[in-house]
This record gives sequence, C-alpha cells and structure tokens, in this order.
Amino acid sequence: MSSPPLRVALVYPPSRTQPHHTPPMGLLMLAAVLERAGHTTGLFDANAVHHRLDSEGVAREVAAFRPDVIGVTLVTPLVQEAYRLAGLLRPLGAPLLAGGPHATLLPEEPLAHGFDAVVVGEGEPVVVQAVEALAGRGARQAVPGLAWRGQAGLVHRNEPPPPPDLDALPWPALHLADPAHYDPAADCVLVMSSRGCPARCAYCAGGLFGRRFRFRSAANVVAELLERHRTLGTRHVLFVDDSMGVNRERLREICRLLVEAGRPVTWQMMTRVDSMDPEQLRLAAAAGCTRIDYGLESGSPETLRRIHKPHTLEMARQVVVDTAAAGIQPYVFFILGFPWEDPPALDETLSLMRFLAPYVENFHPAIASILIPFPGTEIYRDYAGRYGFDGWWLGGRRSYDAPRPATHAYHECVLYRNGAVLDADFFRYPAPVRRKIFEIFRFMYFHNLRGEPLLRRARRKALFDLSVALSHRFPGLERRLFGGLGRLRAA
Repeated sequence: MSSPPLRVALVYPPSRTQPHHTPPMGLLMLAAVLERAGHTTGLFDANAVHHRLDSEGVAREVAAFRPDVIGVTLVTPLVQEAYRLAGLLRPLGAPLLAGGPHATLLPEEPLAHGFDAVVVGEGEPVVVQAVEALAGRGARQAVPGLAWRGQAGLVHRNEPPPPPDLDALPWPALHLADPAHYDPAADCVLVMSSRGCPARCAYCAGGLFGRRFRFRSAANVVAELLERHRTLGTRHVLFVDDSMGVNRERLREICRLLVEAGRPVTWQMMTRVDSMDPEQLRLAAAAGCTRIDYGLESGSPETLRRIHKPHTLEMARQVVVDTAAAGIQPYVFFILGFPWEDPPALDETLSLMRFLAPYVENFHPAIASILIPFPGTEIYRDYAGRYGFDGWWLGGRRSYDAPRPATHAYHECVLYRNGAVLDADFFRYPAPVRRKIFEIFRFMYFHNLRGEPLLRRARRKALFDLSVALSHRFPGLERRLFGGLGRLRAA
C-alpha cells in the first residue's frame, strides 16, 4: 500500500446476559479481510467469558489501541448500550462505523446515535473500502452498501454489493483473540460453511445474509477444519450456519472428506427438520457429528402454520428419534408465547416435549425461548402497533436482563437465568398464559436435573418448590431466606 496501514478497532458491545465462550467469528472474519489488505486490527469483545467488560472498560482498551477507525457490531438487544458506548468512544476522535444485523435492518438509526457511517449487509466485500473512506482515503459515495449522513443532514445510501464468493473469503483471524479470554481453543472453534436461509419464519428477519442459501465448497470447508486441527489442536467444531443441511449433496461430500481424512474432529450443526433423514444422519455420525440443533419452535400445528415452519409434528418427532438412533445428540429449541397462543396451544408444546424427553439429554431454555419481536420480522410488523412495543430496543421498559436475587425469587433466577423475557411482557400475556409458560420452563429444568446425583437433584427440586410456595404467600420471607443462600443459587 502507498499509504501507511490503518489501525482498526473491531468492537462487540457489552451484553448483560450472553457471555462469549468462543471469539465472535463475524468480527474475526472482517479482521482477516482488513489484515489481508495490510491494515492492523484489534478485537475488543466485551463479552469474552473470562474477560468481560462494561462500556467504560471497552473505551479504555480501545483508547490504548489508538485506532484510526472504530467498527462496532450492532445486534438488537445490545443497541442501547452500544449507543452509549459510541458516546464514550467519540472523544477518541476516530470515525465510528456500524455494522451487523441491527444496522442492516435500520441503517438510519445508528446515524442518529453517534455513528458516522453504516455498512448495510455483509461486511467482508466492503469493509476495506469503508474504513479507508472514513479515514479520508476514499469517497464514501464509492463504497457499496454504505449509508452516511451528509453535510446537509440528509442520509445517503449506496447500492449494496453482490454477495461475496464464500470460498474466496479468508478464514477468521483467530490469532487476534486472546485464548485466556475464552474457553480453551482446542475445545471448540466456530466455522461458517454457508450463509442465508430459504425459510420464511415469521419471527426471523433474515439477518445479514438474506433468504438465498449460499455455501462454501465441501473441499474448502474441510480444508479449514484440517488446518485448525493441525495448527490449534482443535478437537471440536461448531458450524454456525442457519441451516447447514439444506444442500444435502454438499453435506454428504463434507462427510465423505472427513471420513477420508480420518475424522480428525468432531462437530455439531444446526439445520432444518426437513433436511435430515436416516441416511444423512448415518453419514454425519460416521463423519464425527455429535450434535444437531433443530428449531422445532412449537407443538401446536396452528402455530407451526402461522409462523411458516416447513415441518409437521410427525416430522419433528421422527427426526429427533432418528437422530438419537444414529448416535447423535438431538438438541431441540422452542419458542413460547406467540400472541395468539392460549394455554391449550402451549399444552400441545408441552406434550411434544414430554414425547421427546427420552431422546433429549437436555432442553435448553434461552432468552429466545420466549418470543422476542425483533425489527424486520412479520411478528414485529403485525403486532408492534397493537401491543405498543414499537422501537422497544431504545427504551428501558422492555428490558429482559438476567434476573437477580434482589429483584426476583430464587426459582425465577433458576428458570430464566439467561434473561427474564417475561418481564418485558411484549404481548401482555394474561395470567393463565404466564402460568403455562412457567410450567413448561419448570418441566425443562426438572428434566435437565436427571443426570445429577440423587441427593443433589432432590435438594435442587426441594429448594425450587420451596421458593415457589414462599414467593406466592410470603415474598418478603422468600427474598430474605434465599437471599442468604447465594451459594445454593450458584450451585
């Protein structure tokens, strides 16, 4: 390059609910593109599980890096804190560039909250041009997919670039992530093998990558796995694709190449119910697949129809049974609380869970196990006005932070530990619906205790039930009693 390299800080804002056990792959892919162009990059992940930072801490570390440009990824639950962070970064004098799914959906919003420009869509094809333009080395008008506010206050937005050739992208710059900040690298590495999802689920906006399914070649994917195994000693790989099994022939080729290579790593993936059959499962197991995540979402046929899921209840039951029979752990995910669901509809989901329980080692209640109306989704479009949650991510009233002993009962801290979405009450659930959601979370929690020693399991159940009983009749006593049992809460 004729000009000296730029110093680019790539930032993931703080989350109060979601620690990162592995480095954020999206930022590391952008870093790899920038490094290939000769620029110097730094990773500042506020959520690294062993190095968590608040916004002030992020600002201090970024300041020590002395960046020329600062890029921040925006996801909807974190944008309020991200905008506060932008205010702390502004005095550093480096232009602020926003990207990520929230910035793609609402590009004008970051411009109104302290950012100088926004990359809309996939960042790898344009990130070099974008940071150089913000540093004064190019025209913003020439950067595909860039949005910015001009001198007259008008927002300008360039046409997006074509999707990138995924095989041509460099592999994530894992060397930028401090291994001490995350779980051991040998345990798990994230790998992207495809982008896009052809589904039209009513609760999903399509994110950065759109509806068209695009994929890396099997040879390219396996080459990365073998290189990670050789250089890092990686033993396990988590594919982050939305639906890895959609292209069945490619999945079979990946399995064949891994078997030929001696199955050097185990791996897990997420895919659609309708993309797997017993033959595919047998091949995946032979190639080292140990876990498959399925978004079953509901046991109500009416809900499956209204959210446009392509599978039936029978298909969901069968794929979980077949997956377990192949020696692969089926992980199943559900979303509770669609605005039309009443207790009988939720009972249908509970009935499906009871059927699946013998085949599922653990249920995984998460923040998204209760419906969150993200912008750009059909659910948001149809119900924001009716329930008054338009722009909820910018206000404090719709918070769903993880519950704390000072504000929640012990059993609530246990059930909703990843985020108390019921507190946000997006859809104003009536009491019978709230009770049914609680019953389903309780079922999942008790199911997940099955693998623990008998006495430990009995103690946890007794504490849980005592907390429920006391919180209903003597909430003050429950807080005093369980507030002094912090050791048991963490156990």
